Parts: sequence; C-alpha cells; structure tokens
Amino acid sequence: MHAPILDYLLSTLRAHRAAGTVHPEAALGMEQYMLHVIRLADQRAITGPEALVVANKALNSALGLPHLQETRREPR
Repeated sequence: MHAPILDYLLSTLRAHRAAGTVHPEAALGMEQYMLHVIRLADQRAITGPEALVVANKALNSALGLPHLQETRREPR
C-alpha cells in the first residue's frame, strides 16, 4: 500500500487543474504519470521514498510550466 501523501499530491494536482492554475493538458498527463507511480508503489516495484520524490517532481513540473497563450487570429 502506498503512502497517503501520494494521494495528497495527486489531489493537489487535480485541484490546480480545476482552478486553472496549471495547463489542463499538462496536468492530465502528469496525473496519469502520478497514477502510474502509485501503481508501481502498490506493487512494490519502487520504494515509498522513490515514489514520493517522483510524484513531487511531477507536481512541480506541471506547476512550473509557463502558461502559453493560444494564437489569436484577427478577422480579415
């Protein structure tokens, strides 16, 4: 069983995505990655501390991405 802190990090990422403070597609990708990390921790393929480090890096990566403006086209 994985540590509850992994669930907290996942819920934090989901909250940021819902609030719009992180790019939604990047957050969705990192969420899938974090779920994979949690599965690996549950299977004991990686240790708890390794899972915590990786999940924290995923969260910080998603939060650290700059917000890009969509290209706006002027009407002709």
